[in-house]
Amino acid sequence: MKIVFLGTPKFGADVLEILAKSHHEIVGVVCQPDRIGNRKKLEACAVKKLAQQLNLPVFQFEKVSRDGVDQLKALNADVFVTAAYGQILSQEVLDIARYGVYNVHGSLLPKYRGAAPVQFALINGEQNTGVTIMKTALSMDSGDIADQVVVEIEESDNSQTILDKLAVAGANALLDVLNKLQNNTLVFTVQDEEKATFCSKITTEMSKIDWNKSNVEIFNLIRGLNPNPVAITTLDGANFKIYDSRPVYCDVEAQNGEVIECSKASLTIKCGKGALKLLTVQLSGGKMLGYKDFINGRKIKTGDILGK
Repeated sequence: MKIVFLGTPKFGADVLEILAKSHHEIVGVVCQPDRIGNRKKLEACAVKKLAQQLNLPVFQFEKVSRDGVDQLKALNADVFVTAAYGQILSQEVLDIARYGVYNVHGSLLPKYRGAAPVQFALINGEQNTGVTIMKTALSMDSGDIADQVVVEIEESDNSQTILDKLAVAGANALLDVLNKLQNNTLVFTVQDEEKATFCSKITTEMSKIDWNKSNVEIFNLIRGLNPNPVAITTLDGANFKIYDSRPVYCDVEAQNGEVIECSKASLTIKCGKGALKLLTVQLSGGKMLGYKDFINGRKIKTGDILGK
């Protein structure tokens, strides 16, 4: 089948890479416009970079307007596929292709509809998550389900490792869906609206660590926000990012947020319940470091209070 692919970040690029190796023909790739990056220069997104490497035609729209609709219609695609495209499509766009639009969504719908399903699955301490292939409808993430794959969440996972797993699982499920669609054997499941849950975008306020919470809650926040935007607290008034940690037992009497161990064996912080062993951190203006290297710099000591 002739496919138009719409995506923007690494997740979309990972799906596109697998899709491009199939027998289907990708006739166009649509992604968000180039944005100003960390070096204050325009940077292409991951999907655009991959599409250019694959010599695929690239279209970039701030919003798909009349000109964009006409350009997409001219591609004569059988189906559109979206994977983290970053825009809500109009009904006019949904109706362009013969078979409509199919989305690779990073949750087990109807659970976690919205912008950050992987992050919230981790933050909420889910044991499993997954990926859904659905036929896109005008209402957000409400379309009929074509396939789902369950993915186990391990203690060492963060949002990037889960996204990587879901991209592979989702791309393979997508290929199966496209083959069934082509053979007219695809069966759909209607979403149960009573079981639908929603997740918002991650805000700066959400990334602030509250040391009065339990070690497990803080651990889940940290891995849910790794690698972006990263959970944050303060150390001596400076921003202190925490990328990786593990919850540990604690029977020490101390303030919540207090450093109760600072040694080669452990950098451990007292929480509202239990304690948290910090593994990878970054102080404002410094590099991301493992806790041993950070301690060697003598930037922290037992008795310091984080978030003060």
